[in-house]
Amino acid sequence: MADKTDEEEDSGTVTPEDDVPMSFFDHLNELRKRLVRSAFGIVIAFIVCYVFVGELRTIMLVPFYDSWVSVGLEGQAQLQALSALETFLTDLRIAVIVAIFIAGPIVFYQMWMFIAPGLYRSERNLVVPFVATSAVMFLGGGVFCYYFVVPVATDFFLQYSLDTAAGGDAAVSIKPNFTYQSYVQYETRLLLGFGAMFEFPLGVYFLTKAGVITHKTLLRHWKLMTLIFFIAGALLTPPEPVTQVLMAAPMIGLFWASVGVAFVVSKDERERIDRLETELAEMDDDDESDESED
Repeated sequence: MADKTDEEEDSGTVTPEDDVPMSFFDHLNELRKRLVRSAFGIVIAFIVCYVFVGELRTIMLVPFYDSWVSVGLEGQAQLQALSALETFLTDLRIAVIVAIFIAGPIVFYQMWMFIAPGLYRSERNLVVPFVATSAVMFLGGGVFCYYFVVPVATDFFLQYSLDTAAGGDAAVSIKPNFTYQSYVQYETRLLLGFGAMFEFPLGVYFLTKAGVITHKTLLRHWKLMTLIFFIAGALLTPPEPVTQVLMAAPMIGLFWASVGVAFVVSKDERERIDRLETELAEMDDDDESDESED
């Protein structure tokens, strides 16, 4: 991982180059600085997004319109706004969520700069791949959710609501009236959840690179990870089973992809361990031969 000399490897005293000891409060101050800069980037992106919130609103409502048509409803697709404040706050939410995706490179860069002092020089050179990959994976999760998950979930809930309203001779009828706020809230939670979920393979890559985990570690705990994915799906999505499964299933797929990533990344480490074991075995054989000759 790092640029090490033979003496450093033998002594076990390898430390990051140019490492400056920092106190607990120094770390907190550095964290505060990085968070402020990340927030500033999001605020700038938010201002730009709010200028175009009308266009963004139209894009966010496309899946609902498509579902409205696909379930056979006639007329213009409708979402209710129960108050003027509700419409304003929902537009703010749209601008904030889109701003987070746009400012992703800034946020990931600040994250990297926070951990960079603890890395070796060769690892610090990964800043561009890390930032670019993180931003692309985060955006990719949102795009995947928008085009594949949101339409399926919206079709299901819209059809279910219509079937419930039309069925039975109950004394109380159920009339589906969907609100603008509830739909956008449900959609944006899914977008953020999938964006965060797609960062999982990248996290596995760096943990494997740091020697914290291997592909065997992941394989050993696959049942526990599956349970965690379903729990995460319940926390990151609306409180119902359909979107929970829609999130957990891709997460399980990403987990097994991450196993492959860890296997490839840890190849050099496995080869080094195999060479060390071979050398130790040869040394033991030499010692045994010397003892037999004596």
